Amino acid sequence: MSDSRLLPTGSSPLEVAAAKACAEIEKTPVSIRELWNPDTCPANLLPWLAWSFSVDRWDDKWPEATKRAVIRDAYFIHCHKGTIGAIRRVVEPLGYLIEVREWWQLNEEPGTFRIVVGVLEQGITEEMYQELERLVADAKPASRHLTGLAISLSTTGNIFAGAGCYHGDALMVYPYTPEAIIV
Repeated sequence: MSDSRLLPTGSSPLEVAAAKACAEIEKTPVSIRELWNPDTCPANLLPWLAWSFSVDRWDDKWPEATKRAVIRDAYFIHCHKGTIGAIRRVVEPLGYLIEVREWWQLNEEPGTFRIVVGVLEQGITEEMYQELERLVADAKPASRHLTGLAISLSTTGNIFAGAGCYHGDALMVYPYTPEAIIV
């Protein structure tokens, strides 16, 4: 028997073609373990890995390191949705630092919080601002309400500062006079 397929003889052409295509998978040099790991998955398959990990936001323009970090953090985010840690993990892979201020820290209405997003020299676009609001709304606790999303620009560089003090006293110096030695 020259036909080595496991399908019955009455299979449709579609089933035969699907069986042949699936048989080609065995020739793929990448192991399944590497495909399911965000650090070792080939870059062209990262969007599908993100889909399988239920990543909430994906952008093909991101650098590869950001894509891998977002996929890596997806499980933690889904396990901890509704916590400050999840909000941080959602925002920080985008390159922004956040500070969460809750109602009890600001003496505001109970159940509210504010977020201060620190952006670097590149700034932030209106689309990214809207996306940040959406991501925070998705990861925040359901019982909390966002009352403010402030953007603070952070720049880094060297600063040189110096201080000096001038303090003096009038001092008179006399020649040395030895004490008398009594014998």
